[in-house]
Amino acid sequence: MTLIDYTKIEIRENGEPVVDLATLGFLLKPTYFEQGLAPDSKIFLREATAAKLLAAQASLPSGLRFKIWDAYRSRDVQNSVYQRYWKELKKEHPDWDEEQLKTAIAKFVTPPYESDRIPPHATGGTVDLTIVDSAGVELDMGTEYDFFGAEAAPFFYEIYKTKPEATANRRMLRAAMEAQGFTLEQDEWWHFDYGNQVWALKSGKPFAFYGEVLPDFFPVA
Repeated sequence: MTLIDYTKIEIRENGEPVVDLATLGFLLKPTYFEQGLAPDSKIFLREATAAKLLAAQASLPSGLRFKIWDAYRSRDVQNSVYQRYWKELKKEHPDWDEEQLKTAIAKFVTPPYESDRIPPHATGGTVDLTIVDSAGVELDMGTEYDFFGAEAAPFFYEIYKTKPEATANRRMLRAAMEAQGFTLEQDEWWHFDYGNQVWALKSGKPFAFYGEVLPDFFPVA
């Protein structure tokens, strides 16, 4: 089974609510809100996933912590990200047809409105993050967040034996997250999954327990 087949994984939704990560003391930078692609600056994650994220952060060397860019993402926000990337690629490759654009985009951004595919971020079990020092300065990871190129692959610099500092920092991030059961995205060093179909496929689990986040999963205002 290939990664694209994650949609075939059974979902046994456990109904777990999402929590506002600001209430747990995380350093947040709601990137898509700041870029005008999301209507809300709050960043939500499933409750158990957030607890695992806290444990992963606690395992980092003294003075280091996580900076979180994104977690739960509605399909509408997913569409905004998708359409922006579509326009960027179309401008960069004006000779590409629609199928070429779809194939290239899908490597980094899941199509938003396919009825048989839940974008991983829509489950509340996916988080995009990095590590910062005590002054809040991001550690060198080799690329910026949402750099859609080959260098964003987690093991790129290990394979090509370049950027040793970025290589070491990526290893540290992976080790902290994987120790808590998160799985790694193959094309994005910043992206980790837990509980959803992608996580189940990569972990060899028989089912996922996070489906798409429903309105009643959010905390009561």
